[in-house]
Amino acid sequence: MGDLEFETKVLAFFLALTISLTLSGVMRKIAISLDIFDKPNGGRKTQKGPVPYLGGVAIMISTLITVAIGVFVVSPSGEVRTDILYLLLPAAVLGIIGLWDDIKELTPHFRLMIQVLLGLACSLTITFGSTSGSATGNQSADLLLSIFWIVGITNAINFFDNMDGGAAVASFMTALGIFLYSSITNQPYLSTFGLVLMGVLVGFFYWNRRPARIYMGDSGALFLGILLATIAIRIDPETDSKWTSFAVPILLLTLPILDTCVVVISRLINSRSPLKGGKDHLSHRLALKGIRHRNILYIFAITSALFQFPIYIFLKVNLGWEFMVTLAYLFLFILAFIWLVRVKVKYEDS
Repeated sequence: MGDLEFETKVLAFFLALTISLTLSGVMRKIAISLDIFDKPNGGRKTQKGPVPYLGGVAIMISTLITVAIGVFVVSPSGEVRTDILYLLLPAAVLGIIGLWDDIKELTPHFRLMIQVLLGLACSLTITFGSTSGSATGNQSADLLLSIFWIVGITNAINFFDNMDGGAAVASFMTALGIFLYSSITNQPYLSTFGLVLMGVLVGFFYWNRRPARIYMGDSGALFLGILLATIAIRIDPETDSKWTSFAVPILLLTLPILDTCVVVISRLINSRSPLKGGKDHLSHRLALKGIRHRNILYIFAITSALFQFPIYIFLKVNLGWEFMVTLAYLFLFILAFIWLVRVKVKYEDS
């Protein structure tokens, strides 16, 4: 997959889209036949009726099949095959754990333990392999930072899966950013991964848009979370600047990061556990401002694009301008955070 021509990449996109579109419908029927539903509970799950799970299984299988076909057709080098395996294997394992959680409801501590172990495995290959540079200049610090990043982003994407189409749109925008930036900086196999995920998410969105006919569940959210987190820090920012090394993955995933910061800090302020669910995410807060569902999705897409824009500026300016742009966007992030935290939400037990 490392040396695909543009036409072949486009074909990979449509192949991923077609497989995902078909499999999402198939998995919906399977979920209905096996009685695997997300059911309203009168609390934070307020959909009108039960919605089938297993959309995440469609996302996983579609991604794996498309990548497998690409590997078979293109026959990349052994190094690229190894990199692909290091990306997909932990994601597939975590996706299966998520499926188990969708069906049996695992404890948060068990899920976190698995995420940390898989985050460690991914971080070891990144820190001590040849897949990326050093963010801090110290391998031990890089390792700890990578584990924190992977576990944090994995949960951030899972947190973001709280409205019809929301997580799909946020993940699509991140995949789009990965595709564009990796293409510009000549990192073909990472750009191809971004394009494949875009196709998978477009196919899934057809079934997940409001009113959702299938949910991705933890299986899909965790699979996408660890995959996007790992790809984002494997990208070579094509610069010697530490600012860019840190900023590129953060800017690619600003939207779920913002949501997690708002939710966790507001819950702590209100003496609630950050792990306890609630209707206090970005989607809920924007809805409380009277914004319609479709427009919220547009806001998500535009916000993602806005925060990804600086990574292209970094390719054209010197270190001083990189620093100034980073500070400007940090200020913008803080303003958005303050505005969102100030939106009054009603907690279930208040």
